[in-house]
Amino acid sequence: MAKDLIELCNINSGSENVAGLLQAADWLEKAFTELKVPCNRHALPSYTLVDDGGAQATLQTGPALIWEIGAPAVGASSQGCLWTIHYDTVYGPDEAFQFCEHLPENRLRGPGVIDAKGGIIVMLYAARLAQKFLDLSKIRLTLVLTPDEEIGSPSSLALWHQIAPEYSNAFLFEPAMSDGSLVQARKGTGTFIFVVHGKSAHAGRNFHDGRNAILQACRIAETLDQYNGKRPNVTINIGRLRGGNAVNVVPDTAVLRVNVRVSSAEDQAWIESICKQTADTFCDSEKGFRVELHGGIHAPPKIVDEATERLQRCVESAGKSIGQEIRWKESGGASDGNKLQGLGIANLDTFGPRGDALHSHNEWIALDSLPEKALLAFESLHELYFK
Repeated sequence: MAKDLIELCNINSGSENVAGLLQAADWLEKAFTELKVPCNRHALPSYTLVDDGGAQATLQTGPALIWEIGAPAVGASSQGCLWTIHYDTVYGPDEAFQFCEHLPENRLRGPGVIDAKGGIIVMLYAARLAQKFLDLSKIRLTLVLTPDEEIGSPSSLALWHQIAPEYSNAFLFEPAMSDGSLVQARKGTGTFIFVVHGKSAHAGRNFHDGRNAILQACRIAETLDQYNGKRPNVTINIGRLRGGNAVNVVPDTAVLRVNVRVSSAEDQAWIESICKQTADTFCDSEKGFRVELHGGIHAPPKIVDEATERLQRCVESAGKSIGQEIRWKESGGASDGNKLQGLGIANLDTFGPRGDALHSHNEWIALDSLPEKALLAFESLHELYFK
């Protein structure tokens, strides 16, 4: 399992590195041939990105990879089980962090080892166990790998909408917490993008004729930050501000990106209203400013509902049968599990291995947790459908 993981992680598959995504897809298709079922390379639609100059660009992504290893679908049945995780990472091809290295205590450091290529290896080996020891002709089990989760799944969301009615349960192979706990609930998240247009002017000769877009964006940022603390489960992070070029020119464009986290549908409606109201307030034509608002909540809150509790009890029973203690925590981070629950699919989304330091050059995995979590996923499927 470690050998497979190192090979996969040494292939750069940053979310916007299409060539790398295709290379990773080739490796994955070959690795999954052990399942002896065909791979469906599902082409995903392009997505729109607002760049740091405020322009909208249309970008491509890699394919979704789909394997049907259980019974074939029958009509619009919603009884299938979906196993999924993403194969893109946050690391682009120009970063120094490109290859794996072994650490003490049987750990491995590398790009994507825990988020989420370790989860891919767990999923593959768990599927091999299921094929060997379960009669999969009795259930529909579908494996899906996606290329764009780290940027909010803008392309694969169309796939989720398309196939959601066919599944009642899902296992996602995002990493467990560093202490081995599984996640039971997640905050919703999204990014709001404020594109501010002002008016350029020479900073010396015509300074007062200009309208400084950066300054207006700062006013928006300050206004939004003041809403922190108004609701206990909502956070507003002023994440990035880009604008200007030559320092002797009044900047006419600025792009402000704001990440938010929410815990309920009411929180989501509140922050959406706040962002729209703020954009409208600072879109002041009389003072020479125009503000465009893009983005929004792309992953709704993932709550512990009745269906989630049923899956939790199933996993706890599976863990007990193989000597694994199951503990639960909540997380401020989102996953595709948020989206799938919003589409009506009950899911648990931390069947991946143990590790930590996600999205950093210190990202590591506990290699012992690879077989542990493969066994847990297998036994949970057994518990859910065969007992």
